[in-house]
Amino acid sequence: MRDRRMLTVFALMLASFLTAVDVTIVDTAMPRIVGSLGGFSMLTWLVSAYMLTSTATMPVYGKLADIIGRKRTFTIGAVIFVIGSALCGAAPSMEALILFRALQGLGAGAMQPTVQTILGDIFTPAERAKVQGWFSAVWGFSALAGPLVGGLMVDYLSWRYLFYINLPLGALALYMVWRHFDERVQRRKARVDYLGAVTLTGGMTLLLLVLLTGGSQLPWGSPQILGMAGGAAVLLLLFLWTQGRALDPILPLRLFRIPVIGWGNLSSLMVGGVMYGTSVYLPIWAQGVQGYSATRSGASLLWLSIGWPLAAVLGSRLIVRMGVRPSALLGLGLNVAGSAALVALARTMAEIPEVLLALVTFVIGAGMGFSTLAFILGIQSSVDWAQRGVATASFQFIRTLGGMIWVSAMGGVMNLDLLGRLQRIPGVAARTAAEAGQWANRLLDPAQRAALGPELQAAMQEALADALRNVHLVMLLAAVLSLAAALLLPNLRFAPEKAPQASTAD
Repeated sequence: MRDRRMLTVFALMLASFLTAVDVTIVDTAMPRIVGSLGGFSMLTWLVSAYMLTSTATMPVYGKLADIIGRKRTFTIGAVIFVIGSALCGAAPSMEALILFRALQGLGAGAMQPTVQTILGDIFTPAERAKVQGWFSAVWGFSALAGPLVGGLMVDYLSWRYLFYINLPLGALALYMVWRHFDERVQRRKARVDYLGAVTLTGGMTLLLLVLLTGGSQLPWGSPQILGMAGGAAVLLLLFLWTQGRALDPILPLRLFRIPVIGWGNLSSLMVGGVMYGTSVYLPIWAQGVQGYSATRSGASLLWLSIGWPLAAVLGSRLIVRMGVRPSALLGLGLNVAGSAALVALARTMAEIPEVLLALVTFVIGAGMGFSTLAFILGIQSSVDWAQRGVATASFQFIRTLGGMIWVSAMGGVMNLDLLGRLQRIPGVAARTAAEAGQWANRLLDPAQRAALGPELQAAMQEALADALRNVHLVMLLAAVLSLAAALLLPNLRFAPEKAPQASTAD
């Protein structure tokens, strides 16, 4: 029995690695992909399309796992993911590749929450605390390995093998889950909430499109953005209305009345801003303000992926001894400390030493490791089998959504401030935020930065630094709000030998 569980864990770790690494593996291959297919203007959608579909569909798949079982839901996701990977590898154009990346994301949206739900089924919370440390290491390793593996494949094979490699590995993970995961589905009568699924997926897709394109590809006041925002508002309000009336809602709102789930998800909505804000805007500081190469700035961010799994391993022991609340508060406190240190360093030093940048990211990574583990264990242990899938998916969905909302707000703050500062620099013609962004892009390209000349380059770097200092303040605000929400989180403790008595929503 134990051997079968560990083989199942190996299969789930492999599946987690594949879905996580596919977010970053295309980064180093983008120049080759553009050289092969063209479509430079659509480059960012290689990542955005994957994130869009995987995020928007998570709650639907979570509910599906509670209705038809984890194994079948995982199978649906794995098959879609493998088919999408095969089509990506054979894509004849950039438009086709983006479409197939979206299909890949549809598969990943099922696999990611289902993996965590299966862990909740086969391990007691105390055992799961230790196993989750391994999965945190997988996510950290995928962030490290993605660009490296992508670079090697592009240099020695072809960018198409970035996707073809998923075929045998995805098939292996699927085979091992079917072979070794002994699922006991709790049969119950269920009515599929089609209206809820359609309104939630449609509304979230429009909202994510607004967050992904607003202020960057389209002006915030453009008819397209306003139209998508209005559509998202209508669909999401309709979704909330349906959830109060559906016999078996796709996302039972009563789940959020459970204190561990309600406060844990609210805190995660805020902490997503720290996680995404660090990974998106710290490289801009390192490259645009301090003039680091992409490789050198990436080395500082690697410590985020090192601190996360180390803290998850230590957090598993803390949770077993003291419960989920101390681990959550410790992690969120570290996020506040790391964000506050970044604010202080950026405002007191013209150039932050590389070792201090690495230390900041390590502290924030450790904070994410402690808090994420606590939230997952607390949420899963607060519901029974029939609600564990949707509860787990809601956490992952809300944290990602929060990250995108906060990053969008940070981008708005940065672009507005940067525009005003660049307009005061002689020789810089920036009338809109988009034009200001184009000038800032020159600081991120070594060749274009050198062509600016020393005086203009220094003035633009100072303008970008001042704009990013305000971004750091927004990130600190997100960290403080996440800690404040977690102060109301009840402490859930459990014995090492058995799971706690699960409580269900009213």
